[in-house]
Amino acid sequence: MGALEFLCDVRFHHSFLLPPDPRTGRRKPFRVSYSDFGDSDSDAVVVFCGALMDTRLSYAPLDQLAKVYHVRMIHADRPGIGGTDPVEQHQRIATWLEIVPALLAHLKISHVSLASHSGGDIYLFNTLLTFPHLLHPTTPYVTFFAPWVHHSHTGVTQMRATELLPAPLIGRFAALARFVNNNVIPLADLSSAFLHRLKDSFRHSTSAPAPVSLSPKPMSRASSTKGVAPGLDLDDPAVVDEMRQLITTYLFAENTDGISADAQLFLKKPHSTPWHSGIFWSDIDHVVPLLRKIILEDQDRKEDGRRWLVDAYHAETDSMVGARGRVWFDNCWSSGSSDAQSPAVGEERSRNSLEYRSETVPYTDHNYIMDPGFGCSERWLERVREAFPQNEEV
Repeated sequence: MGALEFLCDVRFHHSFLLPPDPRTGRRKPFRVSYSDFGDSDSDAVVVFCGALMDTRLSYAPLDQLAKVYHVRMIHADRPGIGGTDPVEQHQRIATWLEIVPALLAHLKISHVSLASHSGGDIYLFNTLLTFPHLLHPTTPYVTFFAPWVHHSHTGVTQMRATELLPAPLIGRFAALARFVNNNVIPLADLSSAFLHRLKDSFRHSTSAPAPVSLSPKPMSRASSTKGVAPGLDLDDPAVVDEMRQLITTYLFAENTDGISADAQLFLKKPHSTPWHSGIFWSDIDHVVPLLRKIILEDQDRKEDGRRWLVDAYHAETDSMVGARGRVWFDNCWSSGSSDAQSPAVGEERSRNSLEYRSETVPYTDHNYIMDPGFGCSERWLERVREAFPQNEEV
C-alpha cells in the first residue's frame, strides 16, 4: 500500500451533519468532517484535538500503533478547516462543544479519553469542563502533547513579538501559509542547495526532525507494529516524508480559513478573544481548580469517585513554549485548592483523586513530539487501553 492509497482510505474522510438549531442561530445543517481510525471495534476511544494547521489526516501515521493497542481515534476538523463548515470567530469554541457530543452520539460512543497536541489543549479544556461525564466513569484519562502556553507566561521572544502584530494580519495566517506552500517551496525545489535548506526550514521546525534518525537513535516502530496487517513501512523516512507532503497537499486543497481563526484564538489577538464558552475561565491556571471542583462534587455524589489520570508529554526542544512555559504548565497542576471552606481537606481529597504526571521526551521538538519513533505515543496509547478495562460494563 502506498501513502496516497493509505490517506485516501474512507476512514480519514468521514462527515456528518449537525441539524439546524434555532437556539444557536443555525438555520441549516452544519457539516463536520472527521477521521475515525485505529481499531474501529475497540471501546477504548480517544477524541483528539490537534495543533494549529493539523487536520483529520495529520495523525494518520499513528493508525498502525493504535491498532496494536486496540485504541480507536476520532479526530474532527474544527470549524473552517478541512470539510467542516466555517463559523464566526466568537462561535468557534461553542460550535466545537456542539460537535463533540453530537459526533459521539452519531458513532454510538458512550465514553472517551481526551488528548491534545499544542493549541488543541484549549479545545480539550473546554470539552473536559463541559462534558466530564463523557470520560470513563471510573478511570478518566487525559493527555497533553507539547501543551500550548500563552506567550505571556513563556518569555519566548519570537512569540512575544506577536504582540506587535495587528490582529487582522494574524487573521491572514492561513493565506500566508498557502502562499509559502504554493510558491516558496516549489521555487526551492528548483533551486540551489541553499534554497533546499530554506525549503526544509518551512517543512520542519528543527534541523533534524522526526523521523530522521537522531543520536541516540529513537526506538524503531517495527517492534510496535507486530501482528498488524502489512501496510506502510513507517520505518522508512522516505515513506513518512511522502505521507507528510501528501497531508500538506490535502490541507491546502480544502478550507483553511479556520486555521487563521485558530491562530488568533491561540494568541488571544485581539486581547478580548476568550478561550472559553459557557464555563468561564481565562487561562490554564484557572482550569485546574475548576476541574478539582468537579472531582470533589463527583465524590460527594458517589462513594467511590473516579480516579483521574492526566499526563503531559513535553518536548525537549520547544521553540513555541520554552522551558518556562513547560514549568508554568506543570505548576498549574500542583498548586491551588478547590475547597474554600476547608482548603487542606479539599486539596487532599482532590489530589487523591487526580494524578498528574509530566515527562520531557528526549530528542523531540514541539511539532514532531508525537512521531511514533520517539516512544511517547506508544506509551500514551497503552495507557488509553488501560483506562478502559476490558470485560467491564461502563
